[in-house]
Amino acid sequence: MSKHFIDHLEEEVNWSKFFSIVDALYSDRGFSSHADNFARVVALEKALSACSRIVRVDQKGYDFIFVLEDDTEVKVELKVQRNMFFKRNPEVSKLFKVKSFLSEKRTVEDFREESTYDYLLVMDLESRRVVVVEDEIARNLYIQGADGAVMQLKRGDYYECEIPQILTSTSNLSLSSMINSAVDKFISSF
Repeated sequence: MSKHFIDHLEEEVNWSKFFSIVDALYSDRGFSSHADNFARVVALEKALSACSRIVRVDQKGYDFIFVLEDDTEVKVELKVQRNMFFKRNPEVSKLFKVKSFLSEKRTVEDFREESTYDYLLVMDLESRRVVVVEDEIARNLYIQGADGAVMQLKRGDYYECEIPQILTSTSNLSLSSMINSAVDKFISSF
């Protein structure tokens, strides 16, 4: 596993700022429906880019690019969830979706054979855990879910980053209010 990417996650990312943004996004009362999850995840991805050298590219099969010291580009897929890991067995994650069958007719085996990212970056937003799974290990963990490939992580499947102490702050701005205001302004422009 490339220590350069891990080193960046452990030493250079502004996790306090990132998790301050996460807290604001998940406590925003204006995000009340499943439809709001898209806006929240886009903001979360952009926050990670703003707090690091990980560049959001939002491509099919990966979300970010990280450039190593030798100018090699590393593709990173991000999966986030609140309470991603079990409380009674914190070394094991809950099942989470990694690939969807909804957009095309594919099988789990198709996804296991196709490498679209170098690292799967998995974050438990509640417990502030950041883990990295190498592509080949991740693809071997794919199993059939209801509408796509899902996986579950166990100790040994991932590297858990040692991130520094997180000190969060608050903002008096609400992203949901800003989005609603922008939509209203757009509609009134016609």
